[in-house]
Amino acid sequence: MSALLAFALAAAASAAPGAWTVSGASTAVLGADAVLVYRPAAPVAGALKPDALASGTTDFVVTQAAARPDGSWAWTVLPMNVGALDFTARWTLDGRALAAPTVRLSVTAPKIAKDADIADIKAPRAAPWPWWPWLVAAALAAAAYAAWKARKNRAIDAPSVIVAPPVPPETAAENAIAELEASGLWERGEHAAFYLRLTDILRAYLEARYGEAATAMTSAEVARLVKSREPDLRASATAREVLSRADLVKFARIKPSASEGPDDVGLVRALIHATTPADAARPAATAAEAAR
Repeated sequence: MSALLAFALAAAASAAPGAWTVSGASTAVLGADAVLVYRPAAPVAGALKPDALASGTTDFVVTQAAARPDGSWAWTVLPMNVGALDFTARWTLDGRALAAPTVRLSVTAPKIAKDADIADIKAPRAAPWPWWPWLVAAALAAAAYAAWKARKNRAIDAPSVIVAPPVPPETAAENAIAELEASGLWERGEHAAFYLRLTDILRAYLEARYGEAATAMTSAEVARLVKSREPDLRASATAREVLSRADLVKFARIKPSASEGPDDVGLVRALIHATTPADAARPAATAAEAAR
């Protein structure tokens, strides 16, 4: 990230809240967060809100737009292509749409050592603390409270407390895949974003299934995890194939064929089915069908 860009941006008087200055790096790296700080020259009158969804494009994904104590706004963007790319921050002021002047960033590909494992484009995260004991504890506490209240009030036909069971990993993954298929990312040609979401779904499923931090692993490490847990070598081969193809699309900008994305969705579904315990497969399938 070389020289800092710092320039004044003047918006239309009818739409923008006055003059702005923007500071941040003039260069960025594919798949790495870049921060742009928008600072108003004078206090803003009205309800100014960032519109992160409208600001996202096939070149940039807005991961965060947050107000800072000094009155400025920090926009964190994730470059999805390389080259000289333009980003436009979009806002609403008292419900009216407005756009800040365009900022240009020079985005380069990441430097990857030969034969090195390729890490996913999101920073590693620590494995979450197991959540199911807390759900069980909450369910027991709710049931005990309901019984105590019923005895105290000597109520007749008191309503029972129903606690929703936790969603099984295979059901959560199937629901997420259905949402991805309905998003239209593949049909619009947003292949990198499509594979980013698909591999996130696969990693989150494996993390929930095995209790290992799959979301913080490289593609090769994920394949080794599956191999260590599954006797059928086809499972680890499938994981390696899907993650490797996704890395080529996300990092090497390889253009996939029209059928590769849908085919890889089928492979992920097959991997989920193959790694779901037999006693959980039928209830999970029923729940997934009901969710659709």
